[in-house]
Amino acid sequence: MSLSIASPASAVRPSIACLSRRRPVGRSSRSQMRVEAASVKVTITPSDGGESITTTVDTASVLRTVILDTGAQLYGGMDRLMNCGGMGNCGTCLVDVVEGADLLSEQTEAELRKVKAGKLKEGWRMSCQCLVGGDAAPEGAELSVVVRPKK
Repeated sequence: MSLSIASPASAVRPSIACLSRRRPVGRSSRSQMRVEAASVKVTITPSDGGESITTTVDTASVLRTVILDTGAQLYGGMDRLMNCGGMGNCGTCLVDVVEGADLLSEQTEAELRKVKAGKLKEGWRMSCQCLVGGDAAPEGAELSVVVRPKK
């Protein structure tokens, strides 16, 4: 006997943390419907003055995933081993948004808790909690972030 429970698609809303672990479109063996989305140019600069990395991503990409996919060093020292994996708990994935802050989703509850605790300076975001592009990013929009900003 099999039992299936159906729920409307609008009732299922994944959290940002769940989105950071999703497989990118095109890497699945199953056929998928392609949805045209605006793209955003993202420039990632290390705080130590290293070489910047620029990539173009579709909107609704999790910023942490974008940074890690480029090979940029988001975590330093022990944070490479001792981070929460994008769940919004540790605050080790901080970025300083230099340009295009309006292209990121609104701050989440996890970020607001860090602001209240004084651990998130103005202009800084937790990359695991940010969706790039928001709802209406214009085609060719640009976002620039500094990873591992000086505390």
